[in-house]
Amino acid sequence: MSVGFDSVLLLLHVMFFCYWLGTDLGVFYSARFMMRADISVEARQYCAKIMNFLDQAPRVSMPGILVVGASLGILRGYINASADWILPIWIIGILWVAAVIYLYINEHHPEKIKTVKYVDFRFRVVMTLFLTYLGVSSLMGVEGAITSDNWLAAKILVFAACMASGVMIRVYMKDFGQYYGPMLRGNATPEQISIAQGMMANAKIFVLCIWGLLVIAAALGLWKPF
Repeated sequence: MSVGFDSVLLLLHVMFFCYWLGTDLGVFYSARFMMRADISVEARQYCAKIMNFLDQAPRVSMPGILVVGASLGILRGYINASADWILPIWIIGILWVAAVIYLYINEHHPEKIKTVKYVDFRFRVVMTLFLTYLGVSSLMGVEGAITSDNWLAAKILVFAACMASGVMIRVYMKDFGQYYGPMLRGNATPEQISIAQGMMANAKIFVLCIWGLLVIAAALGLWKPF
């Protein structure tokens, strides 16, 4: 049995899916305890550290799935693009992952991450709109569309919805720190605790959406139903 570049990419694609969905469950479970009002400050701090660390896996897996999936699509002929595009796609993906890691390493230094955070958020919005255009134009059969395979066009749209859900999580959690910070220090008021819990509850809705969308994307890629 020979292992080629295509097989390696397919393995990476599957691994990114597993790490995204699997560790997201850990993040979801940790957040449940982190937001409880009756735990100690030390326990809350440990929960926050565990959650933030685990959360990096899905954050890295998103660009990973996109880059590897695009590469597979080009190499297998599903995507109407030259193989010359693979290198630029990987460069963009590596820069994206580097930004994710930079934001994590410097999360306690807001002055260092302000610009990167600004660019990262807007890049995700642009990518969401771009993927939506690619999926819709392909399903409509527009001349020069990225793919003629409807299952892949639908998968692109599902991935765009995943990214849109991630953007909405950031929107809802934008001011989370100013309410959760006092909880970490142990001097939060009942109102601050209530607001932080409400923000987390809203964000969880989009997390559940991402889980469902990921399963749909996997099914489309595996079964190619149409």
